[in-house]
Amino acid sequence: MGLEQNNEQHYREVVDKYVDPGADYQMSTRDYVVRPNAHAAALTLTLPSVAEAKGRFYSIIAREASAVNTITITDKGDSECWVADIVFDGKCDRALLYSDGLAWHALGGGDWPGIATTPAPGTLAPTTAAPTTAAPTTLAPTTSA
Repeated sequence: MGLEQNNEQHYREVVDKYVDPGADYQMSTRDYVVRPNAHAAALTLTLPSVAEAKGRFYSIIAREASAVNTITITDKGDSECWVADIVFDGKCDRALLYSDGLAWHALGGGDWPGIATTPAPGTLAPTTAAPTTAAPTTLAPTTSA
């Protein structure tokens, strides 16, 4: 399925559907919103296949987690550059994950080992320097002979 067809992923679906697992859970490509609860024991969420989830976002927020009863988010072993699992150890820890078809991207909510949520060194990043005010540049019109 090409990216141009991704608007069809919500076609005829109830958009407020979510799952709230209390034990290990294998996510399907339709589990866009997940609210796991690790009040009784640690649990593992396994993301859907990165290729099958191409172009989709997945929201995961911990309803309950602790240092003992953690929530671990892992891939199926098919994602490029997946270095380490994401581990939630507190209530409301969260991640928004996006699949480009080859790799999972964590778009925010925490700082996890192996998952880049900030630009890598040498890439474009916002600057904190004050903007400079320079005189506008005027270009002379060009003519061709």
